[in-house]
Amino acid sequence: MDIIKMDKTQLLSLLPESVQKFLSIEEFIWIAQTLGAFWKYDYEAAKKGRVGKHAVLKSGLHSDCFFVSRILLEPNNICRIMANQMAMTMKAKFLKKNHIQLVAGIPDGATKLGEMVANILGVPHLKMEKVDGKIKLIDEIPPDKNLLLAEDFCTQGTGFKETVGLIYKSQPEAKIIPFDPVLLNRGGLAGFPVAGKVAYVYVSSVVDYRVNDWALEECPLCKMGSIAIKPKVSDESWIDITTSQL
Repeated sequence: MDIIKMDKTQLLSLLPESVQKFLSIEEFIWIAQTLGAFWKYDYEAAKKGRVGKHAVLKSGLHSDCFFVSRILLEPNNICRIMANQMAMTMKAKFLKKNHIQLVAGIPDGATKLGEMVANILGVPHLKMEKVDGKIKLIDEIPPDKNLLLAEDFCTQGTGFKETVGLIYKSQPEAKIIPFDPVLLNRGGLAGFPVAGKVAYVYVSSVVDYRVNDWALEECPLCKMGSIAIKPKVSDESWIDITTSQL
């Protein structure tokens, strides 16, 4: 089975149980790109005057690459494959050290992913949702359960930090496992500090793909005349950035 030779129809028919090995970065990117969940700035088009648009990340940094987890994880079979990958990673690296008793997928990107990871690990799923751009707890946080927070992508750990702060505000005695399991580590972080008892978490990624990112005042794409936008604001904004250099 050669994933990199599969077209969209074949990927959408791919059985989760047929993917038993860890995905390579090339296979992960191929799946994301083929499903329309991956965008990369076209520097060759920019040389010809088509400077187009580029991405503003959740952290506020500007970037020349962007992934949309909603598109990647929308097909049930692909989401299950990615959830299996995350569960395999956690079992291989950390399950012996930290007994996982509860899983929460950080919304919106990892809600469905978190549910599937919990199902695979055989533990309850704690519900959260995003309302008006803010994460909101739906279920009560038990103080005596080891909680694993699952995330789709990580750049600076912004979403994870926000979620940890919210959890400790609701339940100061929460037992958060000090790992940030993600499908894709695009920021190159080994870990990052967070507020509360955990203090520091380590990033555990299925794949690592370092993307370029810059502060506004240092962004070379802005200096070229490219316009920065938030690609996830709407379906239109995603179409806008992916077609801006055609």
